[in-house]
Amino acid sequence: MTNRTPPFPGLTGRGRRARWRRSVLRRVLAAGCLAGAATTGLHVLRPPPAPTVDVVVAAVPVEAGAVLRPGDVEVVRVVLAARQPGALADAAAAVGRRSASALAAGEALTTTRLVPRTRIEGLAAGAVALHVGLADAAAADVLAPGLEVSVFPGPGGPVLARDATVLAVDPPPAAGVTGLGGGGPPRGVLLELPAGSAERVLAGHGGTDGSVTVTVVARGG
Repeated sequence: MTNRTPPFPGLTGRGRRARWRRSVLRRVLAAGCLAGAATTGLHVLRPPPAPTVDVVVAAVPVEAGAVLRPGDVEVVRVVLAARQPGALADAAAAVGRRSASALAAGEALTTTRLVPRTRIEGLAAGAVALHVGLADAAAADVLAPGLEVSVFPGPGGPVLARDATVLAVDPPPAAGVTGLGGGGPPRGVLLELPAGSAERVLAGHGGTDGSVTVTVVARGG
Protein backbone atom coordinates (compact mmCIF):
# COMPACT_ATOMS: atom_id res chain seq x y z
CA MET A 1 0.00 0.00 0.00
CA THR A 2 1.38 3.41 -1.05
CA ASN A 3 1.63 6.10 1.62
CA ARG A 4 0.29 9.45 0.40
CA THR A 5 2.09 12.64 1.37
CA PRO A 6 -0.22 15.21 3.04
CA PRO A 7 -0.86 18.27 0.81
CA PHE A 8 0.60 20.64 3.41
CA PRO A 9 3.01 18.61 5.45
CA GLY A 10 4.31 21.70 7.23
CA LEU A 11 0.81 22.42 8.58
CA THR A 12 -0.73 19.02 9.12
CA GLY A 13 1.94 17.47 11.26
CA ARG A 14 1.66 16.92 15.01
CA GLY A 15 4.93 18.53 15.90
CA ARG A 16 5.43 21.83 17.72
CA ARG A 17 6.54 23.61 14.54
CA ALA A 18 3.41 22.48 12.65
CA ARG A 19 1.15 23.71 15.47
CA TRP A 20 2.95 27.06 15.46
CA ARG A 21 2.52 27.41 11.70
CA ARG A 22 -1.20 26.62 11.97
CA SER A 23 -1.57 29.26 14.68
CA VAL A 24 0.16 31.90 12.53
CA LEU A 25 -2.00 30.99 9.54
CA ARG A 26 -5.20 31.36 11.59
CA ARG A 27 -4.10 34.81 12.74
CA VAL A 28 -3.28 35.90 9.20
CA LEU A 29 -6.65 34.70 7.93
CA ALA A 30 -8.46 36.42 10.80
CA ALA A 31 -6.67 39.69 10.09
CA GLY A 32 -7.58 39.43 6.41
CA CYS A 33 -11.23 38.91 7.27
CA LEU A 34 -11.23 41.95 9.55
CA ALA A 35 -9.61 44.10 6.87
CA GLY A 36 -12.16 42.97 4.31
CA ALA A 37 -15.03 43.72 6.66
CA ALA A 38 -13.64 47.18 7.42
CA THR A 39 -13.29 47.98 3.72
CA THR A 40 -16.84 46.86 3.06
CA GLY A 41 -18.07 49.00 5.94
CA LEU A 42 -16.31 52.09 4.59
CA HIS A 43 -17.98 51.64 1.21
CA VAL A 44 -21.37 51.31 2.90
CA LEU A 45 -20.92 54.33 5.21
CA ARG A 46 -19.29 56.66 2.67
CA PRO A 47 -21.93 59.17 1.45
CA PRO A 48 -22.46 59.70 -2.27
CA PRO A 49 -20.53 62.60 -3.82
CA ALA A 50 -22.21 66.00 -3.53
CA PRO A 51 -23.82 67.31 -6.74
CA THR A 52 -21.80 69.92 -8.63
CA VAL A 53 -22.68 72.65 -11.13
CA ASP A 54 -20.88 74.87 -13.64
CA VAL A 55 -19.88 78.33 -12.41
CA VAL A 56 -18.09 81.07 -14.36
CA VAL A 57 -15.07 82.51 -12.51
CA ALA A 58 -12.42 85.07 -13.32
CA ALA A 59 -9.42 83.30 -14.86
CA VAL A 60 -7.17 86.29 -14.14
CA PRO A 61 -7.44 89.41 -11.97
CA VAL A 62 -9.90 91.86 -13.57
CA GLU A 63 -10.00 95.60 -12.93
CA ALA A 64 -13.26 97.40 -12.19
CA GLY A 65 -14.88 98.62 -15.40
CA ALA A 66 -12.92 96.27 -17.68
CA VAL A 67 -14.70 94.61 -20.60
CA LEU A 68 -14.39 90.85 -20.13
CA ARG A 69 -12.62 88.91 -22.90
CA PRO A 70 -12.72 85.13 -23.49
CA GLY A 71 -9.38 84.66 -21.72
CA ASP A 72 -10.59 86.55 -18.65
CA VAL A 73 -13.14 83.92 -17.62
CA GLU A 74 -13.39 80.17 -17.31
CA VAL A 75 -15.95 77.60 -16.19
CA VAL A 76 -15.28 75.40 -13.16
CA ARG A 77 -17.32 72.80 -11.29
CA VAL A 78 -18.33 73.68 -7.74
CA VAL A 79 -20.48 71.97 -5.15
CA LEU A 80 -24.10 72.98 -5.65
CA ALA A 81 -24.45 74.12 -2.04
CA ALA A 82 -21.50 76.52 -2.47
CA ARG A 83 -22.84 78.25 -5.59
CA GLN A 84 -23.46 81.94 -5.00
CA PRO A 85 -26.88 83.39 -5.84
CA GLY A 86 -26.91 84.80 -9.35
CA ALA A 87 -23.72 83.00 -10.38
CA LEU A 88 -23.30 82.63 -14.15
CA ALA A 89 -23.00 79.14 -15.62
CA ASP A 90 -22.12 80.00 -19.24
CA ALA A 91 -18.94 81.90 -20.11
CA ALA A 92 -20.66 83.39 -23.16
CA ALA A 93 -23.00 85.27 -20.80
CA ALA A 94 -19.99 87.11 -19.33
CA VAL A 95 -17.80 87.80 -22.36
CA GLY A 96 -18.30 91.34 -23.62
CA ARG A 97 -19.83 92.51 -20.34
CA ARG A 98 -18.19 95.16 -18.16
CA SER A 99 -17.17 94.32 -14.59
CA ALA A 100 -18.88 96.46 -11.97
CA SER A 101 -16.01 95.96 -9.51
CA ALA A 102 -12.55 94.43 -9.34
CA LEU A 103 -12.43 90.63 -9.52
CA ALA A 104 -9.76 88.36 -8.10
CA ALA A 105 -8.67 85.27 -10.05
CA GLY A 106 -11.00 82.41 -9.18
CA GLU A 107 -13.80 84.70 -7.99
CA ALA A 108 -17.28 83.73 -9.18
CA LEU A 109 -19.07 86.06 -11.60
CA THR A 110 -22.59 86.90 -10.51
CA THR A 111 -25.16 89.17 -12.11
CA THR A 112 -24.40 91.85 -9.51
CA ARG A 113 -20.69 91.89 -10.40
CA LEU A 114 -21.41 92.98 -13.97
CA VAL A 115 -22.61 96.34 -15.26
CA PRO A 116 -26.17 96.01 -16.65
CA ARG A 117 -26.36 95.92 -20.44
CA THR A 118 -28.96 98.68 -20.31
CA ARG A 119 -29.78 101.31 -17.74
CA ILE A 120 -32.87 99.46 -16.57
CA GLU A 121 -31.63 95.86 -16.76
CA GLY A 122 -30.54 95.86 -13.14
CA LEU A 123 -33.71 97.35 -11.63
CA ALA A 124 -34.75 95.87 -8.31
CA ALA A 125 -38.03 93.97 -8.09
CA GLY A 126 -40.94 96.40 -7.89
CA ALA A 127 -38.85 99.37 -9.03
CA VAL A 128 -39.28 101.51 -12.13
CA ALA A 129 -37.09 103.92 -14.06
CA LEU A 130 -38.35 107.50 -14.35
CA HIS A 131 -36.72 110.36 -16.24
CA VAL A 132 -37.27 113.76 -14.66
CA GLY A 133 -36.10 117.23 -15.55
CA LEU A 134 -34.12 119.24 -13.02
CA ALA A 135 -35.46 122.58 -11.83
CA ASP A 136 -31.82 123.55 -11.26
CA ALA A 137 -29.82 122.34 -14.26
CA ALA A 138 -26.56 122.94 -12.40
CA ALA A 139 -27.50 120.11 -10.02
CA ALA A 140 -26.72 117.67 -12.82
CA ASP A 141 -23.03 118.50 -12.45
CA VAL A 142 -22.92 117.07 -8.92
CA LEU A 143 -25.10 114.01 -9.53
CA ALA A 144 -23.72 110.63 -10.59
CA PRO A 145 -25.04 107.09 -11.17
CA GLY A 146 -25.54 105.19 -7.92
CA LEU A 147 -26.14 108.32 -5.82
CA GLU A 148 -29.17 108.13 -3.52
CA VAL A 149 -31.40 111.19 -3.70
CA SER A 150 -34.65 112.66 -2.42
CA VAL A 151 -37.13 114.21 -4.84
CA PHE A 152 -39.12 117.41 -4.23
CA PRO A 153 -41.55 119.35 -6.44
CA GLY A 154 -39.82 121.76 -8.78
CA PRO A 155 -41.44 124.89 -7.25
CA GLY A 156 -40.77 123.55 -3.75
CA GLY A 157 -42.93 121.68 -1.26
CA PRO A 158 -43.09 118.43 0.72
CA VAL A 159 -40.80 115.57 -0.29
CA LEU A 160 -42.22 113.28 -2.96
CA ALA A 161 -39.71 110.41 -2.71
CA ARG A 162 -36.88 109.58 -0.34
CA ASP A 163 -35.88 106.27 -1.93
CA ALA A 164 -34.62 107.22 -5.39
CA THR A 165 -31.29 106.24 -6.94
CA VAL A 166 -29.66 107.95 -9.91
CA LEU A 167 -29.24 105.59 -12.88
CA ALA A 168 -27.90 108.13 -15.37
CA VAL A 169 -27.40 111.88 -15.80
CA ASP A 170 -28.19 113.72 -19.01
CA PRO A 171 -25.07 115.05 -20.77
CA PRO A 172 -24.61 118.82 -20.99
CA PRO A 173 -26.58 120.42 -23.84
CA ALA A 174 -24.85 121.15 -27.10
CA ALA A 175 -23.52 124.64 -27.67
CA GLY A 176 -26.32 127.13 -28.32
CA VAL A 177 -29.01 124.95 -26.72
CA THR A 178 -30.35 126.23 -23.41
CA GLY A 179 -32.40 124.40 -20.85
CA LEU A 180 -35.24 125.36 -18.55
CA GLY A 181 -36.64 128.80 -19.50
CA GLY A 182 -34.43 129.06 -22.56
CA GLY A 183 -36.50 127.13 -25.06
CA GLY A 184 -34.67 123.79 -24.85
CA PRO A 185 -35.52 120.72 -22.79
CA PRO A 186 -34.39 120.82 -19.14
CA ARG A 187 -31.39 118.75 -18.26
CA GLY A 188 -32.49 115.76 -16.23
CA VAL A 189 -31.69 112.46 -14.62
CA LEU A 190 -32.93 108.89 -14.91
CA LEU A 191 -34.02 107.67 -11.48
CA GLU A 192 -34.73 104.23 -10.08
CA LEU A 193 -37.46 104.27 -7.45
CA PRO A 194 -40.36 102.13 -6.24
CA ALA A 195 -43.48 102.27 -8.39
CA GLY A 196 -45.47 103.99 -5.63
CA SER A 197 -42.86 106.72 -5.27
CA ALA A 198 -42.83 107.25 -9.03
CA GLU A 199 -46.60 107.75 -8.97
CA ARG A 200 -46.25 110.40 -6.26
CA VAL A 201 -43.57 112.21 -8.28
CA LEU A 202 -45.73 112.20 -11.41
CA ALA A 203 -48.75 113.44 -9.48
CA GLY A 204 -47.04 116.09 -7.38
CA HIS A 205 -44.09 117.47 -9.34
CA GLY A 206 -45.84 120.83 -9.77
CA GLY A 207 -44.75 121.47 -13.32
CA THR A 208 -47.05 123.67 -15.39
CA ASP A 209 -45.69 123.13 -18.90
CA GLY A 210 -46.36 119.39 -19.11
CA SER A 211 -42.81 118.30 -18.26
CA VAL A 212 -41.93 116.48 -15.05
CA THR A 213 -39.53 118.92 -13.43
CA VAL A 214 -38.34 118.36 -9.88
CA THR A 215 -35.70 119.35 -7.40
CA VAL A 216 -33.30 116.50 -6.56
CA VAL A 217 -31.29 116.56 -3.35
CA ALA A 218 -28.43 114.11 -2.78
CA ARG A 219 -28.49 112.19 0.50
CA GLY A 220 -25.43 111.55 2.61
CA GLY A 221 -24.35 107.97 3.39
